[in-house]
Amino acid sequence: MQFSRVAYLIRKEAMQEWRQRSTLAGMLVYVVGASFIVYYAFRGQITFPVWASIFWIIILFSAIHTLGRSFMKEANEQYYYLRSMIPPIELIMAKLIYNALLLFLLELVIFLEMQLFFGIQVDDTPVFLLTLFLGGMGMSNLFTLFSSITAKTGNLVLLSVMGFPIILPLLLLILRLTGLSDVEMMEDDRWVNAGAVAVLDLITFALALVLFPYLWKE
Repeated sequence: MQFSRVAYLIRKEAMQEWRQRSTLAGMLVYVVGASFIVYYAFRGQITFPVWASIFWIIILFSAIHTLGRSFMKEANEQYYYLRSMIPPIELIMAKLIYNALLLFLLELVIFLEMQLFFGIQVDDTPVFLLTLFLGGMGMSNLFTLFSSITAKTGNLVLLSVMGFPIILPLLLLILRLTGLSDVEMMEDDRWVNAGAVAVLDLITFALALVLFPYLWKE
């Protein structure tokens, strides 16, 4: 595997995303609209557990919308060219890295929007940022892999059907770790939960690397 080709593919993904700015603009409108509706419903008065739950629900739907189309273009217009020029392991590696970075940036934007409306203060910012990174990586791994499967059929409904049962354990751990960033808990509790999320991320990452070459050749 050549990391220079992986870096080139990541740049290509970023350039394509920038050309299709309407997708990013639509996502920002969705985030602002969802935050405002929640603010209006709760009149700005919300507890941290409820805020955290709504925060990750918005992120989940944003991830499905953003990452669900990761392989749509490659499955149609560029499939045979990429298949002949680029090893599948390099393509999926670039997709996973780019989608994880994109989702992490999107999480930060959503957090700033939610802060603007509710002003929730997080007690342990490093743990919260670690939660954002690990949670975004896990979602990126799962939805990128599922996107490669649904791209073959063109049916995006499969993304939600397949992803929901598998994403649940990850979401439960993320919510627990998010809660630990706001209360005074033993340090061991935080790192045990962070380690559990990291293990799930590694499993899904390895699963994507192993399965994608077989999916790409079909």
